[in-house]
Amino acid sequence: MRETAARLRRAARIARVTGRAGLRERLANKGDFVLAIVNGVTYQITVLLFATVVFTRFPPLAGWTVAQVLLVSSVRLLAHSVFVLGFTNVREIPYLIRQGRFDSFLVRPAPVFLQVCTSRFPLNAVGDLTVAATSLGVCLSMLRLHWTLARIGSLVLAVAGGAALELALALCVAGLVLRRAGTEALFSWLDTVIGAFGNYPLNVFPAVLRAAFTFGLPVAFVAFYPVAAVLGKAASVPYGPALTLAAPLVATAWLALGGWAWRTGLRMYTRRGW
Repeated sequence: MRETAARLRRAARIARVTGRAGLRERLANKGDFVLAIVNGVTYQITVLLFATVVFTRFPPLAGWTVAQVLLVSSVRLLAHSVFVLGFTNVREIPYLIRQGRFDSFLVRPAPVFLQVCTSRFPLNAVGDLTVAATSLGVCLSMLRLHWTLARIGSLVLAVAGGAALELALALCVAGLVLRRAGTEALFSWLDTVIGAFGNYPLNVFPAVLRAAFTFGLPVAFVAFYPVAAVLGKAASVPYGPALTLAAPLVATAWLALGGWAWRTGLRMYTRRGW
């Protein structure tokens, strides 16, 4: 137990030091600092505006109002922001490899995953978090929900579970990238799929996509199913109300898979190189 605690303290210290170094590096270029934040804000506002326009031009779709759809989008965006803040550098592994920086992580006395995550401060997370928090506040004021401890806990779990799922999926792709060069495009594909389909209720999609995003790629568990639980709409979701409570279990299972893919890919990379 003491050894584990000491190891965690050491990892936290390393993360703090390298994180500060990464932040100082980004702050060295003021123009890059401002543009990164503006880029994050602009992109996420565009996503939210598109969802708002679509659902205000038509009557409630599949029983979901504009405010309820915005809650799905806001939770998805907030979960994404948490992922970006802590773990987005996992998606930068192909560039770290090309720059020769990734190989240096292998010989340092610190976990490779920790070094990757703290290698560069994600300035765009600031914009993402700002837009996500604002959007969440607006849609919650529109919904006028009665907040209980259970509902607050469900909302917190929804955000944490969504961030964990994004991390798990990124680790799965990272494992493939470390095994085989040329698969890095999967990072962009994954980000596009979650960003394009994770902002809307699953009910509006065709049956084939509903099944794919529930039993294949777990896009629906990033925000839709947990938000349905928060809104008390469990009875109307596809495949049964039990899925609205399954997001933490799904996130845990995918994290285990992502951890295995990462460790396996890292072993293969160190044996063969890229």
